Amino acid sequence: MPALRIITAFRRTLTAMVITAGLSAGAATASDQPIALVEFASFDCQFCQQMGQHHHSIEAAVDSAGLDYRYVPLPSHTRLAEAWRERAYYASRTIPGIADEARRAFLAAGATNVPLNELDAVLAHLELHLPQVRWNDFAEDHIDAPGSQEALERGVELARRAGLRSFPSFAVVSRSGVELLSLPADVDAKAQAVIDYLETL
Repeated sequence: MPALRIITAFRRTLTAMVITAGLSAGAATASDQPIALVEFASFDCQFCQQMGQHHHSIEAAVDSAGLDYRYVPLPSHTRLAEAWRERAYYASRTIPGIADEARRAFLAAGATNVPLNELDAVLAHLELHLPQVRWNDFAEDHIDAPGSQEALERGVELARRAGLRSFPSFAVVSRSGVELLSLPADVDAKAQAVIDYLETL
């Protein structure tokens, strides 16, 4: 499903929400100093999968610039309540050092067309690739819980405010708003342009 149709569908179903955890996209303030870099992506997007090889360099540049980095995967084929891969990713951020591994596992599954449409399949995939976590126990309290869907909804609302049109896209968040970076289409060139931008801050 094209990214434009995905975002349009989100706009029909979600109401305006407050972006929290340092991503206050609508906060009123005089400061436009960037505080975070956001990468919008889909686990099913081949270009997002290719961008994975640049994540280490981008995150290092974000760290050098003194910003926070947020990876914001959005579902491409299902309702938010049933977006178990994405909900599992957002929930995994509560476990130190696990979110990056979960992201890689889901991008790899998307690249090889591994069907992860049901929660049980998602948990089995995570158990296989990240066995250090007891995922079945974690799912009840974190993945299959309101907090994971609320985190996903905040990501969707941030994408709406940014005017997201395609994946992967990068946006800079300041206390006064969120703005998509104007970047080339080629994945390698896009990654380098993001790094170049961060080095100017």
